[in-house]
Amino acid sequence: MIPVWSAFFFVGQRCSRHVAKSFRTTILTTSVIQGCSETKPLFRSLIRWASAFGYGGESAASSGAVGLFGRPELARLEDWQRLADETEDRCDMLLAEVLDTAPEDGVEVVALIDEMSDQLCRTYDAAECCRNVHSDPRWRAAAGKVCVQLGEYISRVNHHEGMYQRLSEALAAYESSLAALEKRETPRLGPRQLAGWCRESVMVAHKLKQDMEQAGVHLPSESQRARLAELAAANGHFGAAFNAALTEPSKVGRVRTGLGRSASLEPSNVAALLVSEPDEQVRKRVYLAAGKSPSCNQRLLEEMVATRWELARVQRYPSYAALRMAGGSLARTPGAVVAFLEQLAVDLRPMAEKELQALRRLKAASSDSSDAASTTIHAWDVEYYAARARQQIITSPPSAVLRYTTVPSVLAGVRHLLWRVFRMEWRVSEAAPEEGWAPGVLRCDVEHPELGPLGVVYLDLEDRPGKYPTAVTFPITCGREMPPARGGSGRQLPVMALLASASGTCPTSGKPAMSYRELRVLLHELGHCCHNLLSRTKYQHLWGTRCAQDIVEVPSHLFEYFASDPRVMALLARDRSASPAGADGAPEDGEPLPAGLLKELVAGRSATAALELQQQLVLSLVDQWMFGEQPPGGPYAEVHPDVALSEGTAARVRTTSDIWRQAVDVASSVPYVHGTSPELRVGHLTIYGGAYYSYVYARCLAAQLWRLTGLAEAPLDPVAGNLVRERLLGPGGSLEPLELLAGLAIGRAAGTSLGSTSDPAAVVANAAAAAGAAPGAAAVRQRKLEPWQMAWLRQRGLDKALAPPAEGGFLQALQGGFAPRSEPYLDLIRNGRGGA
Repeated sequence: MIPVWSAFFFVGQRCSRHVAKSFRTTILTTSVIQGCSETKPLFRSLIRWASAFGYGGESAASSGAVGLFGRPELARLEDWQRLADETEDRCDMLLAEVLDTAPEDGVEVVALIDEMSDQLCRTYDAAECCRNVHSDPRWRAAAGKVCVQLGEYISRVNHHEGMYQRLSEALAAYESSLAALEKRETPRLGPRQLAGWCRESVMVAHKLKQDMEQAGVHLPSESQRARLAELAAANGHFGAAFNAALTEPSKVGRVRTGLGRSASLEPSNVAALLVSEPDEQVRKRVYLAAGKSPSCNQRLLEEMVATRWELARVQRYPSYAALRMAGGSLARTPGAVVAFLEQLAVDLRPMAEKELQALRRLKAASSDSSDAASTTIHAWDVEYYAARARQQIITSPPSAVLRYTTVPSVLAGVRHLLWRVFRMEWRVSEAAPEEGWAPGVLRCDVEHPELGPLGVVYLDLEDRPGKYPTAVTFPITCGREMPPARGGSGRQLPVMALLASASGTCPTSGKPAMSYRELRVLLHELGHCCHNLLSRTKYQHLWGTRCAQDIVEVPSHLFEYFASDPRVMALLARDRSASPAGADGAPEDGEPLPAGLLKELVAGRSATAALELQQQLVLSLVDQWMFGEQPPGGPYAEVHPDVALSEGTAARVRTTSDIWRQAVDVASSVPYVHGTSPELRVGHLTIYGGAYYSYVYARCLAAQLWRLTGLAEAPLDPVAGNLVRERLLGPGGSLEPLELLAGLAIGRAAGTSLGSTSDPAAVVANAAAAAGAAPGAAAVRQRKLEPWQMAWLRQRGLDKALAPPAEGGFLQALQGGFAPRSEPYLDLIRNGRGGA
C-alpha cells in the first residue's frame, strides 16, 4: 500500500502517491502574484534567506547530529517548525525565479517547478511519515502542525495564474518551434534552446499544465475559480470524517449477540466475528447491524458524491471517474473500465459458483438439517466458511511456518533474492537511536554495481502498541537528477519507510517471525520500494510510484508471486538457526520450508480466490457507478433534478445502496442483503474515488508480466530481472502506460531493454535487430535509431501487446481505452494459485 493523503500540486498524486491533485496548481505570495495574500513578506529576513540555502543560521545540522530519517536538520523537536518556514522561503524564491522567466527560457520553467515540488515533498512527506509512525506523541504533533502549515501555504496559492502563464508560454514556444521546423520556417527558439527540451521535460510540462487546468486556473470567471476551490476544499475533508466515524465507538454502535452480551461494530471486531463466530444467528445480527452503521456516513457519502460530480462538471469532465482517468491512465475512459469489469464478472462466475458449492457442503456438514435453505450461503456466512475451507487444506499448525520465517532469516533471504534478480545489494543495520522513530527500526542502504548507490529504506517490522495499523511504504525523499544549473551533480537518492508486521514468534528461537500472509505483504511493499529505488527519471515529478494510477500497483503485485514459487521460498523461508553464520550465511545454509507445507499454504490461500475477486469487482463497479455520469441521489438529486441523461444511459438510481445492490447483482454469486448499506464502511470510496479498479487491473497485469518477463520459468534469472528493472521499474512515470507495456511486449524478443543506461551501443544494436536491421552491422552499432525506427518499434510493441492471447497479447482495446486480458489470472485461480 502507498499512503493516500491530502494533496499537493507538484507533489500531486506524486507526493505520497494517489495524493489528490489540488496542489498541482500554484505557489505563492508577493504583490505581483494575483489573488495571493500580502500578509507574509516574500523573504522573512536576510538571515532566514541565507539559512534556507544553507549559508548561515544555527541548527542541529551543524552539530553533527544524525537526525530523524538520517536528516541532520531534524535532530530536535523544534526543528520541524524551522524546516517548514525554510521550505516556504525556498519555494517563495523559486517562484520569483519562475515569474522572472521568458518563453525563450523554456525548459528552465519546468526545472524550477520540479525543484519547488521537491522542496515541498522533502518536508511534507517527511512530516506525513513522522506524524503517522513516530512513537513519541510530541513528534507526531509537531509533524502534524507542519502538514497543516504547508497545506495552508499551498491552499493560499492554489490557482497561480502567473505560474500557469509562464509554463503555458514556454510550452507554446517549444511546440510552435517544432511546427515551424516541420514547415521549414524559422523557429522561435534557437538550437540550444530547443535542445534543452527532452522527452521527460515535455511530458512534465504537459502534466503540470493539465493538472493546473484541472484545478481551474484557466477558467474564465473568478466565480468559477472560487467555486472550484470551494469544492476542492470540501472534497479534501470527506475522507477524514468518513473514516474517523468507523473508529468512533459511539458512532458505529454495538449489537446484542445474546445472553446479555454485546459486541462493538468497529470494523476490526466485525471482521473477527464474521470469521470466528460459529453461531449463524449471531453472525447475521452482526452483519445486519454493521450494514447500517455508522449512519452518519450516509449523508457524508451523498455529499461527497454530489461534490465530486460538480467538481468534475466545473472542470468540463462528464464525471469524477473520467476526471481521475484523464492525463495518462491505461484505462483512459470509465467505459473501458466498466466493460472490462463486467466481462471479467461473467468469466469468473463459474469458478465462484464452484467455490460457493464447496462452502455449502461445509455448511451442510455442520448443520443438523438437510433443508436446502439451511445450506444457503449468505453474506454473513462467506468469511466463516472460507476460513473453515482454508483450515481443511492447511493442516499444519501456524507454528510450523514460524520456524522458517524469523525476521533475520527472511531479511537474509530478501537480500539474496534482490541480488540475484536485480543485482541490488541491501546492507541492513540498526538505525541510530535519533535516526529511527521507534525501537527496532532497521536501516537498509541499497546499491547496484552499475548504477551505484540507490537510496535508503527504513524497515519497521516489530509489533508495538499504537503502531500504524496496516503495511505501508511512506516516501520521505524523492529520487531525481540533481539540476546542473543549480550546482548539482549525480542523483538525489530516495529515502523510504516500509512498515509491515511480524506478529508471530519462532517456536524454537523465540525471535519475531512472520506468518505466510505477512511475508507476502512484505514482498508487496518491497515491490513499491524497488520501483522507487530503481527509477531513473530526470524529474521527481515522474519518479518511481508517481506513475499512472492503474500501473502503480503492478510491480507490488508482481513481487507477490515470489511467495508462491518454491525456488524463491527456499531463499526467503529458511531455518538458519543451526547455521554457524546464522542469517549472514550462504543462501543454502539451513533448512528450507518443506515443499509440502508451501503447497498447503498456496492452496489454502486460493481456496476462495474467485469469491474474493468477485468482492473486488463489486467494489470496483460501485466506485465507477457512484462517481460516474449519473451518480445516486441525495443532495445531487435535490440540486440537479432535471439533468439530462446521456444517450443510452439507464435512469439514475435513487440511493447509494441501489448502486451496491446493482453491483452485487452483476458481479457476485452471494446475494445482496436487503436493508443493508455496506458502502457506509468502504473507506476506499473516499480515497480512491473513480480509481479503485486499479487493483483489479494490477492483478491481471501482474499475472501476465510474471509469465511474459520469464520470471515464471526462472524467478531468479537476472536476465528476466534486468528486463523488469529497465522496462517496468526504471521508467517510473516517464512513459505513458500504453507505451510502457508495449515496451515490455517486445522486451523479450529484443533481448534487453531499449532504455538501458549500462551499454548504449548494445541497446542500439538490439533495438535495430528487433526492427529488422542486419545483425552485427557496424554502422548500426555506431548510431542512434532514427525517429521513424523508434516509432516503428513502439508500434510493433503495441501490436504485440494487443494481439490475441494465443499470440502473446495481454491488452485489449475497449470503449475508447485499454484493459488487461484476464485469462492468465483466471487460469491461476482455476489452478489454485490465484489467492489474494
